[in-house]
Amino acid sequence: MEKQLSLRARTDASSSRSLFGKSFMRSGTDSSSATGDIKGPFGLNTLFCPTEDAVADIVFVHGLGGGSRSTWTKSGNPELYWPQTWLPEDEAFRGARIHSFGYDSNWDKESTLNIHDFAKAFLGSIQDCPSIPIGSTAPLILVGHSMGGLVIKKAFVLARQFEEFESIASRVRAIFFMATPHRGSDLAQILSKVLAVAPGARPFVSDLNRNSIATQSINDEFPQHCRDLQLYSFYETVPTNYFFGKGLIVDKDLATLGYTNERTAYLNANHREVVKFGSKDDPNYLTVRNSLASAIHSLTKENSLRLRETDNEARRRLDYFLGVSGPPDDDLMRIDATRMEGSGQWIFEKAEFRQWLNGPKNQIYWVNAQPAAGKSVLAAAVISHLKSIDYDCSYYFFDYSNKMTSTINLFLRSMTWQMASVDANVFKIILEKCEADEMLTKTDHRVIWRRLYLEGLLKRKLERKHYWVVDGLDECVADSELVPLLLKIGESSSIRICITCRSSFAVYKQISQPKVAVISHTLSSTDTQKDIELYIRANMELLPLVSEEARNTVVKQILSKSAGCFLWVSLVLQELRQAHTSGERRKVLEEVPSGMDELYTRILNAMSQSTYGNKLAQAILTWAVCSVTPLTIEELHLALEIDMQDTIDDMGGSLLSGCGHLVFVDAQSYVQMVHQTARDFLLSPTNPSEFSVGKKAGHKRLLMACLEYLLGDEMRGSRHGRLSVGRAQPDPDRSSFARYACNSLANHVMQVDSADDECLMKLAQFLSSYNVLSWIEYIAQNMDLGLIVQTGKALRDYLHRRSKHKSLLGKEVAVVDAWATDLRRLVTKFGRHISSLPASIFQLIPSFCPRDSAIRKQFSSYARGFTVEGLSVETWDDCLATLKYQHDTPVIIATSERLFAVGLLSGSVRVYGNSTCQELRALSHGECLKSLAFGDLGNLLVSGGLRKVSVWNLVSWERMWTFDLPAQCLSLAVEDRERLMIGALQNNNLTCWDLTTGDMISSIDWTQEFAGQSSYAVRPTTAAFGLELNLLAAVYRGQDILLWDIENCTVFESYAKDGPRSGRDTGNATVWSVVFCPAPSTALLAAGYSDGDLVLFDVSRGVVKEITVANAQTLTSSSDGYTLASADSAGTIQIYDFETLKLLYRITSIEEYSIRSLAFSVDGQRLFDLRGSVCRGWDPIVLSRQDITDENSDTVSISTMAHEVQFDDSEDTPTVTSLCYPGFADIFFAGKDDGSVSTHDANSGSVLQELFRLGGNVAILSMHFEQSGNSLVTVDSSSRVTARRIYPKHPSCGIANPTIDHRAGVAVDQVLANRGSSRVLICSSGEDNLWSNNDDGARILSTLPWENRRSYAWKQHPTDTSKLILVTGTILHIFDWTALERLTGDEGILLEGSILPELAIKYIMPCFNGKMIATAFVESLSPRSKSRILVWNTADFYPESTKAASVPSYQPLADQAECLMGVYKDRLVFLHTSGWVCSADASTFDLSGYIRHFFIPADWLSSSSELLIDVTLRGTILFAKGNEVAVIKKGLDMDSSAPMGRSVLHNKAFSLV
Repeated sequence: MEKQLSLRARTDASSSRSLFGKSFMRSGTDSSSATGDIKGPFGLNTLFCPTEDAVADIVFVHGLGGGSRSTWTKSGNPELYWPQTWLPEDEAFRGARIHSFGYDSNWDKESTLNIHDFAKAFLGSIQDCPSIPIGSTAPLILVGHSMGGLVIKKAFVLARQFEEFESIASRVRAIFFMATPHRGSDLAQILSKVLAVAPGARPFVSDLNRNSIATQSINDEFPQHCRDLQLYSFYETVPTNYFFGKGLIVDKDLATLGYTNERTAYLNANHREVVKFGSKDDPNYLTVRNSLASAIHSLTKENSLRLRETDNEARRRLDYFLGVSGPPDDDLMRIDATRMEGSGQWIFEKAEFRQWLNGPKNQIYWVNAQPAAGKSVLAAAVISHLKSIDYDCSYYFFDYSNKMTSTINLFLRSMTWQMASVDANVFKIILEKCEADEMLTKTDHRVIWRRLYLEGLLKRKLERKHYWVVDGLDECVADSELVPLLLKIGESSSIRICITCRSSFAVYKQISQPKVAVISHTLSSTDTQKDIELYIRANMELLPLVSEEARNTVVKQILSKSAGCFLWVSLVLQELRQAHTSGERRKVLEEVPSGMDELYTRILNAMSQSTYGNKLAQAILTWAVCSVTPLTIEELHLALEIDMQDTIDDMGGSLLSGCGHLVFVDAQSYVQMVHQTARDFLLSPTNPSEFSVGKKAGHKRLLMACLEYLLGDEMRGSRHGRLSVGRAQPDPDRSSFARYACNSLANHVMQVDSADDECLMKLAQFLSSYNVLSWIEYIAQNMDLGLIVQTGKALRDYLHRRSKHKSLLGKEVAVVDAWATDLRRLVTKFGRHISSLPASIFQLIPSFCPRDSAIRKQFSSYARGFTVEGLSVETWDDCLATLKYQHDTPVIIATSERLFAVGLLSGSVRVYGNSTCQELRALSHGECLKSLAFGDLGNLLVSGGLRKVSVWNLVSWERMWTFDLPAQCLSLAVEDRERLMIGALQNNNLTCWDLTTGDMISSIDWTQEFAGQSSYAVRPTTAAFGLELNLLAAVYRGQDILLWDIENCTVFESYAKDGPRSGRDTGNATVWSVVFCPAPSTALLAAGYSDGDLVLFDVSRGVVKEITVANAQTLTSSSDGYTLASADSAGTIQIYDFETLKLLYRITSIEEYSIRSLAFSVDGQRLFDLRGSVCRGWDPIVLSRQDITDENSDTVSISTMAHEVQFDDSEDTPTVTSLCYPGFADIFFAGKDDGSVSTHDANSGSVLQELFRLGGNVAILSMHFEQSGNSLVTVDSSSRVTARRIYPKHPSCGIANPTIDHRAGVAVDQVLANRGSSRVLICSSGEDNLWSNNDDGARILSTLPWENRRSYAWKQHPTDTSKLILVTGTILHIFDWTALERLTGDEGILLEGSILPELAIKYIMPCFNGKMIATAFVESLSPRSKSRILVWNTADFYPESTKAASVPSYQPLADQAECLMGVYKDRLVFLHTSGWVCSADASTFDLSGYIRHFFIPADWLSSSSELLIDVTLRGTILFAKGNEVAVIKKGLDMDSSAPMGRSVLHNKAFSLV
């Protein structure tokens, strides 16, 4: 039974879409309908929006006690609301969007808000304003009255500091300050005193006091960022009457900044009237108006120049992302050169072509013909015609001779680039998609299709019509996969496609049922006769014919035998050129066969008659037939000399004279076969000619030549060359053949005879040589790293094929086998680093690889002493990351392009970055999570539980909406560009919400058709959306699967295990899980049953497609629909090909935890699972699928066995929870979660001895070693503090009994010992206790109590060992060690700088020989919170000091530090946000002077736990990794030579690896 399904039509974001009877339109805020409050509404209110793109956005911000309307309106008269009534009518402002921002600044009532809060709200309002298009680059002009100017300044500083608001900061070009108290106002201080008698606080009033902390902080930070702004300051000159006096509210000196880029002017008005005007002729208004108009004019001019530069840069970025820099003009020129003027014109007269071209309905025009009938020439004619009538035309020529360009991947990228080059709307859409995921175009074509087309171009209505011409569809390496995609594109009203192909559409129709009309036309000899005649007559001049009659006779004879075949005509004309008499011509025309095979046989027989050159001709034909891509004549010359071990004097002459016109050199100097039919003939196994080409032998010949070159001196390179950044220039010492040899290795390996020992020996020789690293470097510099993955895959398949013929024993097999794994793992583990720094493959990467990997065993000794010790891992591990939740249980997971989120049993939602698995935010849903989903744009996250759904904005990290539910939420989805949310509830209701208004649109019972029946009267156990099919699948215990048609609000079908049941019979086996396949043009549903069966349904045809045994309690699909993953009750994960249920991979675990949730990353390269108390990320090689041809010549082409791995992450071995380097000797201490402390060898990382073990099996949280007193102080998770003497230099590391053994009873945050260890400071949030630490006993000497201390950090003073430094909040105090007496004043030392109120101090690190102190502040004290590093001058910290400022010159680099690692010699060592270990001294701590040493692998950083890192005196890096400590030696001796900023694009590449 077949049932018709309609795939959802995607519409433009600006158009409405109806679902459940609700239309959604994006619109601005209508201020006229806002609250009736005379002061005006809160938030950002758009007052005027031009019909065309805005040239600028002007935003007005009121001050203390003002309003968004009242501040700018004189006498409350609406007609005098000049930003709304006057400016839009003024010609100078017609192109500007105008807004007014309101906030609650009323000082007559209690408030908890301050200027910082208003500034954040202001930024959020601009970010979310619906009338400002996403991605707008229009300049922002901000106008602030009084306190509004301070709000603007603070907002601008915040925008510069937070990446999420960087787009706003970059748009701010001018700020107008209207009587703004830049340094506060004395009147505000008086007001504060008056208000002090009233109940409640008003922080924003205190912020206005003269030289308040708020204004000082703003004035410290604003100058660092405003140098490029146009600043205008207007000051009042008329006193203002106020309730206790009269005077200027803001004096001139307080209202002006004194900056060089500031323009000042006075206004003849009081403080209130400086922004209120009675008429357009008011001199004050004209002063302000003219300044605004001048700013708009200059910024518009400046912006146009900037946009032009930005556009060029954006186009360069798109070229890079797509890997395409132009249309396939070379192919068009090559084909067009053979087209005669006037040929192909007949098609333009056909009614069906005109209907396709300009008809009201979109159609696909399909032209099919026999081989060599001129399809490509006809396609070139259509392209030229479309260009001549100025239609947007994109085109592509598939050519089987070039396997690298005949892929769907490159086709989609090229067509996308061509459309983007002529359509600004397409350009914007595609650039947004590529910048969101820079690895997008490096992935499988299915991902490109989904992201660029299904979620991009096809989801939005394009304003311009585009035409596609696709030639040689049958020569695409996966034409059967491409046809459904073209049909889907054809459904769009914006793209019309013309296709040429050997086969008719009827051959492909069975693959996919079209929903667009396909006009099919078969070329006949009648169609092409005139074109062939034009071609013959154009070539008559080259024939030695005298009379016109003779010419006409020859033309008729050729036409009569041509049968519409252009190639036949071309070859015959070439033979006729050799005939000089009428008899010879007659003989040629009589003897030449009419069939192509016969003609080719005749040509080869003639070649055999030659006395010389046959060996060279045979070699030329072999290379032309078997090459992966065409070679230039220069490349072929070099290849043949390597192949034949001989010199060739005249390559061009040999081609022309020896190959019988079967090959030719095109306009770009590429050697081409005359036609695909000639290639097929030469490869035919029945061809008896000496020039025939055996496929296996031919590919072996080419493979051996390529390997011979790759083993040669040209590819050897330097073993100890300096590391360099980015794409290198071509090596002048390497020949042009290097490109082909490096590029084609994988394809030739796939085609050779796997039983051939000579190929195996040569492969092993190459893989054992140092040149294999040079090959990897070359690919990273010049090509796509996917070639490395493809080569690894080819080697793996090669060995599997060989296993069918020979035993897989021997040294050579072992080498090939090891590299088959290594090549794929190198890209998944280190792809980002190889791409950004290709030379890292020589000196850095080998040491980070497992001990038994081929690359480490062969090449780690070449790394100039750079080694990684201490890790026991011997082989590659599929587990990329493990996130542990100590006191909670993960229950649900969801992924997006940038993020993934884990919902916990407690109701918390943890959000992580995809690239590093680093926690970014913790959100509180408030109840146990049952469902999670990201929005279709990735800007929203929705969480559903038992009784409510929360909607989170991932830009501001705020909860947008909360919806109460009548029943538990089973599944959620966000669609329609994040304007619509639908949820499947356990009460059988499908509910829809409008996320723009927070309204529930509709709720419908999907079981209403079964009223009175018991089948579906119970609650469903699970549900899944198939939004591409407009279906919902609901699952009931013991019942059939119910499919509900979302669009038509009706039951679609019910499915039992054996297929659909029209009679609605109930099933037997319970369904555990269901998931739809999101792949285009598929209608597949996978269901896991309680009896263990995994069933695949085709719901469009109503059939069971496949069944296998899986025990699938949990199912998930990759976003491209390529891969299906299941998990069973024993914790086994199985990965399948979705369309066939072929098992690809199996991961078994000894833990035997049931897996609660599975999710693929959006790119399909990772798989996450939740089991027990952990979340794991996997990157099995099987997920790294590439577009590559699997045309092996052996009987068995690829492995049919699934790869299986067993994962052992048992808890038997204790985890390292703290590290401590004692400062001397080659040892370090490691504390573990079993309460033990052990010493380790700092050279090997191995355990030397266990020093002691604390009872209770509790974790050692921190350790502090004081070197001069040999005292080790430890803190465990039970708040037990111990101190004991340890002598590391003693042979057995002598240990004394504890001098302190104290249980604090509260959480201990920090311990510290003084020089000599006579004092120990034990710190908790409530108090700090100073202990004596003597062998004769310990006691508390002094106690320092605290109230509400949120964050703090202590540190030994770097230049005075008798003192301590304490930082709490933004205040620093100095204490003495003797009795913990405070030496600074009551107010302490104010730390000025970019320290936001919500930041907390995490740690203090002296550096640069104690001359500087680095501090790390974080947004929260949870592990892996992002740090903000500030560096201070130690000399500024003395008892009499009252304030200190951070060193501004250090800040740009400090902002790029992820965390501080330690000090080595006079250098500060830090982890860069890119994952590189870097360092700088006091004179080079800037963006141009620091050194990049080496990177930390991404999977080492993918942990939710705190990074435990230390640096030894010898520069060795200690890095705790699970139950071991990695020892990285000589790493700080490495130098990558260039700062990160020099290769931004390449450093970002492979960011998801």
